[in-house]
Amino acid sequence: MLRAHSLPEAYLYLRVVRCASCGRGPLIGADPLNEDDPAGTVTIETECAACHADTTMSFERLNHSAADNDDRINPGEEPSRIIDVAQWITLSRVLISAAEEEPDKVRRRHLNLGAGQCLEEALKFYDDDNDLPPAEAFFSDETRRRLRESPAGFSRQRLIDARANLPYPTAGSQGASVGQTNPEYCWWRIPR
Repeated sequence: MLRAHSLPEAYLYLRVVRCASCGRGPLIGADPLNEDDPAGTVTIETECAACHADTTMSFERLNHSAADNDDRINPGEEPSRIIDVAQWITLSRVLISAAEEEPDKVRRRHLNLGAGQCLEEALKFYDDDNDLPPAEAFFSDETRRRLRESPAGFSRQRLIDARANLPYPTAGSQGASVGQTNPEYCWWRIPR
């Protein structure tokens, strides 16, 4: 079973995993089938955006004891077990692009806050004394190839600088999280 730190991390994983049927994707997740499972397991029905194949994915939520309406990806320091450093960087770029096209000011801010969280997740893979992530921060041949072809894109300092250009959550307005989940809008369900 896939192990996600949160429901937002599970949904973001759907955006970076390849469809088992066509090899493309991304997968679009519907509402969770069993979000209230006391064991922390969540099952999400998905549809491939490319070939429209349906599948079901189950995740063990590692932080299921946290408030389920919390939009944080991972409040701890442990890196993701399902999304690698390259995929977090890609997700950040996707969210920034979606924010640039979003006319609603509040949604745009949530997307940018999410992009910042994705960069924070990428930075969890780095050692303080190295500007590039270790080999174990890459989970596939494809993302390892991306490092070989463009190591500058993985510079720790570059990610820190990019993170500094994005908004931070403020404790006064939304608590420590990006925001509370609105059933009608969740930033981590990235718009197509």
